[in-house]
Amino acid sequence: MPHHPHQPRTRAVAALTVGACVMLAASCTTEGGSNHRNSSNSSSHPDTTGSAMAVNNTAAPGTVTRHTTTVDNRDRTWTTYTPLHDQPDPRPMPIVLVVHGTGDTGDGIRGGIGLDLELLADEHGFVIAYADGYANNWNECRVAGDWPAKEDNVDDVGFLRNIVERLGSDLGADTVNTSAVFALGFSSGGHMVQRLAYQAPDLISGIASVNANVATDDNMDCTDTGEPVPALFIQGREDPWNPFDGGEVIVGEGFFAESRGHVHSAVDSAQWFADRNGAGASGTPTRDGDAEITDWPGEHPVRLIAVDHSGHSFPTTTGRWGNDNGARYDGPGAVWKFFAGL
Repeated sequence: MPHHPHQPRTRAVAALTVGACVMLAASCTTEGGSNHRNSSNSSSHPDTTGSAMAVNNTAAPGTVTRHTTTVDNRDRTWTTYTPLHDQPDPRPMPIVLVVHGTGDTGDGIRGGIGLDLELLADEHGFVIAYADGYANNWNECRVAGDWPAKEDNVDDVGFLRNIVERLGSDLGADTVNTSAVFALGFSSGGHMVQRLAYQAPDLISGIASVNANVATDDNMDCTDTGEPVPALFIQGREDPWNPFDGGEVIVGEGFFAESRGHVHSAVDSAQWFADRNGAGASGTPTRDGDAEITDWPGEHPVRLIAVDHSGHSFPTTTGRWGNDNGARYDGPGAVWKFFAGL
């Protein structure tokens, strides 16, 4: 990774911000951190938060398990949801990696979208791995914004690859298909799954990036292999941090304000990926409730779902994420529909 200047106060600011969020609980969030005001933080499945679960369990059908591994001399953790493998389709199940935003955890994002996503896993048959960032953040591709994973040049690509390998060894080839791996990321996690597309196209079959526009060239810190990877973008039109029309990403206010550099607009981000993938020209947008959907067809398609009345949140039909602006759109269902069509 190319070197870039650090901003030393960022680690202290991040610590203060996270500390403030702990004190204020449901009233604040860092960039990408989930604010589950409308969720119960539980589901019909056991141990939704995973906080009381033993670490390093072996994944098995019909279980929610916690795991640890060591990558680059760092202990890393994740939570796995494995549905019962009694689907009408007897083929091995694909894997969906879920990557949270800055300041959150795998179990945090599970509290927001896990119920929706796990019901889909039960119905359609796929394994979900909710990964935990290093110090609650990721070594993604934006130049601007220094936080621990970037400062320490953490091997997050290697970590996510390790999760897939472990699921393959735990569950076996008859249960899980490690050649059908999809990555879903929110906010900074969206930038992290974009990094997988750039640098680990052999690992993943497609990505879904939620509220994370592609960084502009001067804000891009990753080398892109150029290998095509299908990509879905879900973007809220009223996102105050990841501007729908592009521009500078600024997180926080006053002393706590921090630039994460510039990003393309939502439309230009999808077009950028479509050009990268060799996809066809965009079709006519269609409406689906609060969403406008635009497709760039081809062997490696790109889709943009622009959600009205939606800010920096993950839209669901129930609004469990705490979607203040009133959007009700089945984001998890749209993600799986895209992945399943590849």
